[in-house]
Amino acid sequence: MEGFVITETSWAPYTEDRGVLEGETFVEEIPQWLIDNLTRIEVDRENRTILSARMADAGVVIQPLQDDFDIEEITDEDLARLKIWKKYRSTLGKTPERAGWPETPDWPEPPQS
Repeated sequence: MEGFVITETSWAPYTEDRGVLEGETFVEEIPQWLIDNLTRIEVDRENRTILSARMADAGVVIQPLQDDFDIEEITDEDLARLKIWKKYRSTLGKTPERAGWPETPDWPEPPQS
């Protein structure tokens, strides 16, 4: 018997030695809905990697400004930059909640400063 065992998020070739485990279903062909689910999971993973990198980049800018703020040695110009970058990072962190995620994320533009 040739085919596959599938779950909501994975598939494996069917073998008689392995059989069909609990929670799996035997199919002769991998259904399109499973291919679509796996594609969506991969796109989500890729965009979460991009999100993490952008959040880290923002943190590199924010941290020294925050340090200056914390020790009360921040200039008015740097305080304005801190607020702009924190707003960007906050908006960035909400990207997965907005329409289009994960296929077409609505990435905010990073500040120019």
